[in-house]
Amino acid sequence: MTAKYLLVISILNVLNVSSGLTVATYNIWNEMFNWEMRKTRIVEMIKDSQVDVIALQEVRGSERLTTDNQLEELRTLLPREYKWSYYKMATNVTLLADMIDDPRGQEGIGVISRCEIVDKTVTSLHPNTQNPDKNRRLAVSVRIRDAAGLIFDLVAVHLSYYRQQQCENIADVLNFVNKRDMKNVILLGDFNTYNDYEWPVRLVTDKLDHNNPCTRLINSKWPSMNKGLYKDAWISTNPEEKGLTFSNMPTPGLESRPDRIIVSSHLHVKSVRRLGDGSRYRQRYEGAIHWSRFVTVVQSAWLSYHGISGYPCRHDCGPHGSCICGICVAVGNENNCRLPNCEQCNEQTFKRGLVIFVIFLFFFVHLFHSILAILSVGSSSYGDVVYSILGFKCCLFNPKLCETQSKFSRKTNVLLRHCQKWLIFRLPPYWQLLLSIVLFICLYIYAKNVLVNVIDITYNILAEEFFPSDHLMVIADVS
Repeated sequence: MTAKYLLVISILNVLNVSSGLTVATYNIWNEMFNWEMRKTRIVEMIKDSQVDVIALQEVRGSERLTTDNQLEELRTLLPREYKWSYYKMATNVTLLADMIDDPRGQEGIGVISRCEIVDKTVTSLHPNTQNPDKNRRLAVSVRIRDAAGLIFDLVAVHLSYYRQQQCENIADVLNFVNKRDMKNVILLGDFNTYNDYEWPVRLVTDKLDHNNPCTRLINSKWPSMNKGLYKDAWISTNPEEKGLTFSNMPTPGLESRPDRIIVSSHLHVKSVRRLGDGSRYRQRYEGAIHWSRFVTVVQSAWLSYHGISGYPCRHDCGPHGSCICGICVAVGNENNCRLPNCEQCNEQTFKRGLVIFVIFLFFFVHLFHSILAILSVGSSSYGDVVYSILGFKCCLFNPKLCETQSKFSRKTNVLLRHCQKWLIFRLPPYWQLLLSIVLFICLYIYAKNVLVNVIDITYNILAEEFFPSDHLMVIADVS
């Protein structure tokens, strides 16, 4: 097999046809924290890295509609060349019974590719009833044809978090590969590997090791299973670096390497890199995150006003945050509140906010009116000055361009007459402008004091909310 593979590579080199794949694995962190912004950043990472195939874990989907899943959302944002994909649901997610929103209730593994998927299949990783992890685990396999026509078998996994169960998971994966006679194999995904328990992965990459507890366990069930036929892509290119990928958070920080790309020993790994530490994500989306949180609080207040009750967040807020008004707030994990009982977004808060918004609109109209009045009055005396500054004249400054004024004069006059009913609209234009500025400042101070609780929770953000995922993306160039 190896000799044939090397012969094909040699022929392709002579013909100047590049072979190989850029593959990646990424745990997308289901629907945690600002998915609408996170998915945009994930797509940027895929495009910037020129990934051919990416395996995704913790992909949420809906049982009602097969195309309603996070994988399809990402694929539709990617260029059209990423037209191949495969998603398989693994397990049902336990959701709170009184969730107001209707989050996707299933989670699985998916693959997106811009190289042709010529075959795809899936196998279950058999659970051990004695182990605490009851989640269904899968191995999703796709057969990929690269640009040169070579075939690669990618197997995407998300192994059990329970250590001993990982041994059996790996055995199931290897048996699956052997039974289907896969060639040019790339195993990738979230192996849930712990620093002090790498035995399941070493079962794949090392030769027979009687000190490996997984070896003893596996030999008793699958004595003929092939072992040690693969290599860890990161170790083969960066043997001096740890390559940690989890947790991609300030606390506890990077401390383990569960995200792996493991390839057949005869394959060549050109390079491996990590991406997604959060610095660029925060720099680009911090303002949008604040705005999204504010809008969510307003929506929760609207729900409270209409008497809707229940848990307002789409997910749990973790060990450091509480769900308040539909957002996670950094106040510990014992301060969750359910609508309509959240002080920051109850019925009274909605009414106050609505009054402030109406007053704001009125002041905005007055400001706009004052600016138009100043321009109109100044056009006759300072039209040439305005023209020299702006480089053009509109109907406010050039009487010759007012020939069509009659078409709009009736509506304009009606609006002006309505405005003139108010004393502040009859003041001299410059006084109107000054008054508008003063009123806006007063309204800002008033709103800041009345809505202080809303502002506080909007800006009291968990540190982890500024990351695209709690894992790093791992990318490898394989040929």
